[in-house]
Amino acid sequence: MTSRDIGLRRDLDRATKVVREAMTDSRVRSDLPRKLRKELHRRFPALRPKVRLRTSLPDFELPTGPSVRPQIRAAVILDPFSALALRYEWDQVELRPGEWREQMSEPRLPDLLFVESAWQGNGGSWRLAMTAPGAIRDELRELVEWAREQGVPTVFWNKEDPPNYDRFLDTAQWFDQVLTVDADRLPDYRRDLGHDRVGLLPFGAQPRLHNPVLRDHGREHEVAFAGTYFTEKHPERRAQVDSVIRPALGHGLHIYSRMALEDQRYQFPPEFRSSVVGSLPYERMLAAYTSYKVFLNVNSVTTSPTMCARRLFELSAAQTPVISGPAASIEPFFGDTITVSGSADETERALTVLLRHAEYRDRIALRAHRRVFDEHLYRHRVAEVLARVGHPVAGVDQSISAVVPTMRPDQLDHVLDFIAGQSHEEIELVLVTHGFEHDPGEVAARATERGLSAPVLRHADSSLTLGACMNLGVEAASGRYIAKMDDDNVYAEHYLRDLVRAFEYTEAVVVGKWAHYAHLTATGATLLRFPDAEHRYVKLVQGGTMLVPRDVALAEKFEDLPRRVDTTFLDKVRAAGGKVYSADRFNFVSVRSTSPDGHTWPITDMELLARRATLAFYGDATTHVTV
Repeated sequence: MTSRDIGLRRDLDRATKVVREAMTDSRVRSDLPRKLRKELHRRFPALRPKVRLRTSLPDFELPTGPSVRPQIRAAVILDPFSALALRYEWDQVELRPGEWREQMSEPRLPDLLFVESAWQGNGGSWRLAMTAPGAIRDELRELVEWAREQGVPTVFWNKEDPPNYDRFLDTAQWFDQVLTVDADRLPDYRRDLGHDRVGLLPFGAQPRLHNPVLRDHGREHEVAFAGTYFTEKHPERRAQVDSVIRPALGHGLHIYSRMALEDQRYQFPPEFRSSVVGSLPYERMLAAYTSYKVFLNVNSVTTSPTMCARRLFELSAAQTPVISGPAASIEPFFGDTITVSGSADETERALTVLLRHAEYRDRIALRAHRRVFDEHLYRHRVAEVLARVGHPVAGVDQSISAVVPTMRPDQLDHVLDFIAGQSHEEIELVLVTHGFEHDPGEVAARATERGLSAPVLRHADSSLTLGACMNLGVEAASGRYIAKMDDDNVYAEHYLRDLVRAFEYTEAVVVGKWAHYAHLTATGATLLRFPDAEHRYVKLVQGGTMLVPRDVALAEKFEDLPRRVDTTFLDKVRAAGGKVYSADRFNFVSVRSTSPDGHTWPITDMELLARRATLAFYGDATTHVTV
């Protein structure tokens, strides 16, 4: 029997049961039209009411790959959100009723069976298999038992805790490992399951989907809320709608309601309805994340220390500031990077500040992004799952060799200082001394004073070009990535840490900064150059910010030229079909000394001012650019 046959039989059994109940129970009978309409919409999506989206959003093309761990084969039953987020983490096999034995067996047994508390798992094929009796539930249990017999570890993840703990508890008992989003439920699972194979697995973000890459016109809209209004339950959530959502009505609020034009129990009050711009499938919602300056969030669960909306992780990863109603889980996960509001007045003030001040908005968004990428990606979550089932995997190689050509012996301390100051841990300094030599023992000693390993030293004759010096450094490097860094620029603490992560969420061959600050020492002025080039694919990035895989740098090589080696290298990358990505503007300053003689790009300060730049401020630049 195929999965389609099983599904049809299950639907027929359910319909028969509902009709019988309606014949004897007036409440069921009165609710029958609504249930019938809901079932028709589920089975035949074309019959759903058409909601015209009353705003413009860019398209979002789902990445096709690759998988972070292609060697790990995971058989899964997941809801659509989790299935999409996790498919980039392993070789994912979405099981179907009636076909799972063949799927599990070919080409080899999976490394684990991972099942979440899904109401309609794997496109609805396992609908209610975890919460209601019937043939489909019996088949799910048979699947879990078969996996255990084959030696395949089984993991159940209850993302519906705490409110639906009891509904999924019986199903959880079948599995080897049980994970939950709510730390407060761990003692309950240990008591009710009679074992200690339980653990915490919160939501997270998927870099391939949840990232700050801008499309089309960027963040052209003001503020948005995506979610459902409940008229009959979740009173705390309704209270947060009044304190968090209502104040945004005067700030260009757009509401995306998942229940637009459907069940009246989930319709927003009349005063909100002019702000309801439609409903969005999840794939389009991903585009909305980076189309707004601010997103709003309300919570149905407020007391759990670890259960919060997955959207908080996703929006933070996308560098979209969030104003949220209170929940105990927000501060432990996000610190002060999410604005928590307990009243309408607090929301009004927060909206005014975030919408009015781009500088404040961008800084808090970057810190939220960094926090999620540090600790709360699905890469981290999957590593925890795999460790539990005996399949620990190596971490992602993000080692960087900083190649710094210099013709100025007096810049050594500055170079050692900015390398030692980086928060990124896997850094190797490759110092190419152009036309002079440093004593290796002295350099090593000065590096040791700063907590650094001894730099790799390469001497280049003064007759060599800058391009040749770069190639010497690349050949001597051992890191996965090459960072081209200049000896006189400012590189703040999180410069490399933030920049290397762009390789996780873009398709770029080179990442860097085209939007960047430039400090003119002659006047003390600092310019913001190319401000519209943040978080976008571009043609060029500032030469002192280039980060490129070492194998690419070895293959393409820098041209044997005294200057413009950055531009010619990027030209070759793009000619070969590679993309160049410009990240945020922070944590870097291109420093222009009083005389341009020490620079390979001969351009005057006045020419810089006349080009695409904004005079940002006067004075020390380091403090301003550091985030």
